[in-house]
Amino acid sequence: MMKFLRDSYNGIYVVLLKPYMPSGGTLLALVIGVIVGLVWAYALAPTIYYDADPSTLHQSWQDEWVKLLADRNAEANADISANITDLLSRVDDPLQIVDRLIITPGEEANVQKLQDIRPYAEAVNALAVEAPQPNVLSNILPFIVAPLVAVVIGTIVAILWGMFIQPNLIDPLIKRARGEKVSEEVQAMRQQVQATRQALQTQRTDFAATSFGAPLMQRMSTYILGHGQYDDSFSIEDENERFLGECGAGISETIGVGEPQKATAAEVWLFDKDDFVRTITKVFVSEHAFNDPALRAKLEGKGDLVLAEPGATVLLETASLRLQARIVELEYGTGPLPPRSYFQKLTVELAAWRKEAGAGVPAVAPAVTVQTAPAVPVATAPAPYAPTYEPPPAAPAPRAPVPAPARPPTGFSPAPYQPPPAPARPAPPAAPPPSTLNDDDPFGGTGDFTPIS
Repeated sequence: MMKFLRDSYNGIYVVLLKPYMPSGGTLLALVIGVIVGLVWAYALAPTIYYDADPSTLHQSWQDEWVKLLADRNAEANADISANITDLLSRVDDPLQIVDRLIITPGEEANVQKLQDIRPYAEAVNALAVEAPQPNVLSNILPFIVAPLVAVVIGTIVAILWGMFIQPNLIDPLIKRARGEKVSEEVQAMRQQVQATRQALQTQRTDFAATSFGAPLMQRMSTYILGHGQYDDSFSIEDENERFLGECGAGISETIGVGEPQKATAAEVWLFDKDDFVRTITKVFVSEHAFNDPALRAKLEGKGDLVLAEPGATVLLETASLRLQARIVELEYGTGPLPPRSYFQKLTVELAAWRKEAGAGVPAVAPAVTVQTAPAVPVATAPAPYAPTYEPPPAAPAPRAPVPAPARPPTGFSPAPYQPPPAPARPAPPAAPPPSTLNDDDPFGGTGDFTPIS
């Protein structure tokens, strides 16, 4: 789980988002700007309200509001109780204000007037707005929330700007305003699209009159020098849009250094979902690579090599699919590299069929093009296999049983077993005669210790 989270972090943040994240200095400047704006709005130049509801007034001014209503009620020469009641409901806790003013020193002249409107205040006290209760948190909360919101929004805007807005909208407008030319890669991409469309219209092979019939898929794949990573792939589907496999073309090997990469070999491949253990690949190689032993040895491990030339055709076969790849157009690049060593332009026609059960495998599919081309021989299909049945040979006759040996007569009794006699043991050797010499060996041996005179 930790490895998955770490890989997700590296893939999403480090690779994708980090290059577009705003710097710490940018975020700090954004936070300082927000705080300065709050100080200005709350302390240096606060907002001045007018035509607001009386409940937004300071408590001292709400007291003045209630005393004005008491004076108005006392001076009225008609019943204005409904109006007084409605206006009292617009301040915070009108009953508490009236009761507090009645006992406040210096308000003796207004006591009777306040007592006259006290029933109205008591009647609407339950419907009056609640007075706000200011505290320290509510005063500092804007200075905490606003910078955090500014950092989050600023980060999101910076990522969207760097990933989508600037490269896709701003930079093209700036280049166009400055009169700069479109990059070589974009030009190569446009040329590739135009060449593919033109080849599909003018040099497309008509397979309807061939033995293969109309293909399931027929596409043109074009490589233009400078178009980055050339790698086309096309899906192969049947008449009911069921997936059968894929095919494509791409760069197999480059030559030289620097940009753009120069392709000296292009490969075509075929994948069959019913034969998914392998992908069939064949390689169109330039004339230089075809004749260079080192490049040739390197490319032979990728598939069969075919010299790239206009009209060169290869056939790729799997368990149930057949793909023909034909070079429609070929241009070699010119430069400091060996001649005819890399492609300037290469257009390959890819056509795929589904193989029928028992069908033969021709060497190359027939090609009938708009331009005049030599006829390609078609191998004839072998005769279908027709097995013949031969009955097995008759089994040999069983052999006659061998008769059992006759038993000895009933009165026969074998002689009792007699063990063989034990062999005689040889006689021990005779003892040697006693020695007549004097034994002068003090150690009991046979040495002669007689002094020599």
